[in-house]
This record gives sequence, structure tokens and C-alpha cells, in this order.
Amino acid sequence: MPRYFKTSITALTLLGASLLYGYGVTASAATYVDSGSAAGAQCSTSSVNDSAQAVGNCSSATVSANSNPWYAASLSGPQQVLPPLVNGQPCSVEAIANSGWMLGSCANAANLSFAVFWNAATPSGLPTATAPLPGTLLFPLLRPADVQTVPTALNPLGAALAQSISATLQATVVLYTPGNATPQRVSSYGDNCAGIDVNNTLINGYPSVVMNCPGANATPKPTVATWNGSSYVLTALASPSGASYCWAVGMNDQLQVVGTCVFSGATGDVPQTAFWGTPSSAPLLLTMPLNAQNYAVSINNPGHILAYGRDPSGFEKALFWPDPTNSFSVQSIQPLPGSAQTNAVGLADNDTVALNSFDANQYPSGAYWDGVNSTVAMAPLLGGRMSRLEGITRSGAIVYGTATDSTLNYRAVGATLP
Repeated sequence: MPRYFKTSITALTLLGASLLYGYGVTASAATYVDSGSAAGAQCSTSSVNDSAQAVGNCSSATVSANSNPWYAASLSGPQQVLPPLVNGQPCSVEAIANSGWMLGSCANAANLSFAVFWNAATPSGLPTATAPLPGTLLFPLLRPADVQTVPTALNPLGAALAQSISATLQATVVLYTPGNATPQRVSSYGDNCAGIDVNNTLINGYPSVVMNCPGANATPKPTVATWNGSSYVLTALASPSGASYCWAVGMNDQLQVVGTCVFSGATGDVPQTAFWGTPSSAPLLLTMPLNAQNYAVSINNPGHILAYGRDPSGFEKALFWPDPTNSFSVQSIQPLPGSAQTNAVGLADNDTVALNSFDANQYPSGAYWDGVNSTVAMAPLLGGRMSRLEGITRSGAIVYGTATDSTLNYRAVGATLP
């Protein structure tokens, strides 16, 4: 499911036969489509849904003005500027759900920030600001109302995960059903848990949430929240024997969670990618040759994992782990010819991975990999040299990001993969 506070990801080049994975037949490069520049001078696409509806942000050609969030009904545009909560106050848009709900943040007249919803059916309509948690009289006793909200994730149905922030900067994880401003508390009041992901499977009418909560000595504790019909029930995920601590980075619609656990080693701490098949199960760990460090990035609905691993070259390179029960199944995602590194930015349900690498001329280039073809560079815009992907749609049909044109301006782009 789309998440827009993405962790930078890299991975290990494997030894032996696993080095052969990731090489295959050559696919045709996909072609970028430019959504135009109606919203500003320099632009990027931040999210696209499976209907090819796109959102992004552009810097204004007026140097004293705020950047403009925009929506486009197709990859080719036109861009429509999304209105702010208050004229003259900044906004940004980060994600669009398959349902057409858009999630971003806006400041009000007092310069307080709130997670907001727009809708693709009425993109010119004012955004809906999400309400922070109200004050309480008894439980907890005389707790003041929170003052701001910060968005963290959006699922395909349009349910939004956010942090409700108090005046003393205590955070509580909250959920908003699609387009609804009323918060549903997920974590305990002011516990400073961080919401990571919200899935698309409804249990008693609500999706499930994975969080990282403060554990012993302020280390993270991955926790799953499921709805019991009246409130969210929290289940702390088990840590493997010998681990100092773990954290979660994603969860799929089957309540499978991926994250990273840290172990003490002879030459330093060793992080390992961890997979929890259920909230109550012990994690399975990705064990690499030479006890190489590795860590998780994301998980898709089939339960396949994107990760990074340490390479003897000193780089971190992307890994695809299709079978969490077998560390030998891991595949190294090779960079483009002439490059030594990749940065993975998304894993789709069809196992296609969106990447950034360098081309043979050492220009930054968006690319993709699907386990059958070798890593394929995106064709640049006509006259342009550089591009950068921000993500891939849930289905794996479309990648999106930014690319330079012949005048060296950054254009918001998307591309349908072959």
C-alpha cells in the first residue's frame, strides 16, 4: 500500500550462484509521460494510483510564493492546483489512493499543520483537515486536546494513518477513515508510538496498523494493532533470541510484517531482515554469506520482501527475497551496466521493483527490475539526461517521479511499464 515516508533502501551483491540472479533477457525501456507545468516551474510526481491518477508538487515561478500541490486525472495531465486550507498558507500532497482520496498536509492561519484529504472527484474543493484527538475528562484525567496532526500512510481504500501531536510534543497514532476528519485512536494517549503502515483488509470494519513503539531503554518495539469492534488491540511482535531490538517497516493485507532486528556481532552490530508471518509468530531472519548486514525496506501482498544488504565494495545494494522461509532464495538486484549502486524506491504486488541508478554516462536514471529481465533504464525525456523515480503503483503497471527536459527543468512524469 502506498506509504510516503519511505526508507532509503539498498542491498547486498551475493556470492556464488546468487550473483547470477537479476540477469536475464533485455526488456524495452518504458517512456516517460510529462504531466505539464500548470502548477509551477519545477515539478515531481509523488504518487500515482492504479487508475493512473497522479499527484505531485511544483515549486512556484514566483519566488515569494509557496509550492503548489497538484492533481492530474492522467499521466499526461493537465495538472490542477489543489487548494489550501487558508489562502497564502503552504500545502503539499503525498499520496493518492485507488479510491481517489488524496492525502497531504496543510498549515492553517496560525501556522499549525494538519493532515488533509482532497478528493479526485472534486479536486477544486477545499481540503478536509483532520482533527487532532480531543481533550479527555477522566481517562486520562484532564488531558488537554492535541493541537496538530501529521500524515504517515494511506491505504488503497483511502484510510489515513497519522500522528496526533500534543502541545508538549507527545504523539499518539490515529486513523482516519476515507475523507473523515474524526480521529480513531490506535495507540495509547501520548505514548510516542510511530505509525508505519496501514493495510487494506478490514477486520470488524477497520484496517490493521503496524507501529514502532518505545521499548526498553527507548529502543523500538514493533507492534500490530487490530480492531476488535470497539477499539484497537495492540500485539507486540516477538523478538528473536539474541536480538537487541527490532523495528517494522511494512505490513501487507495478510497481516504479515517485515522489519529489521539488530544483533551484537564480533565486529559490530549486525542488522538482519525479519519476517513475521503472523502477529503472534516468531520472526524468520535473512542470513547472508559472511554474516553480512542486511535490512528490510518493504513487503508486498504475496509476502515477498525488498531489502538492502552490505556489499564487499562498500556499497549497499538492493535484494529481493521471494521466500522468507529460505535465505538461499534471495536475489541480488543488479545496477545498470556501468553503475555500481542502486536505490530501490518501491516493490509492487507483481514483484516489479522501481529503482534509481546511474546510466553508462553516470547520469542519475530511473530504472526497474522484475526478476525476469535485467535492470532496465527508463528512457529520458526528449533532450533530457536525468531522471529519478519516487515509486511504483500497487499493481506494478506504472512508475513515477521526475525527469529533466531539454531546458534542464524538472518535469513531473510517469510511465506505463511494458
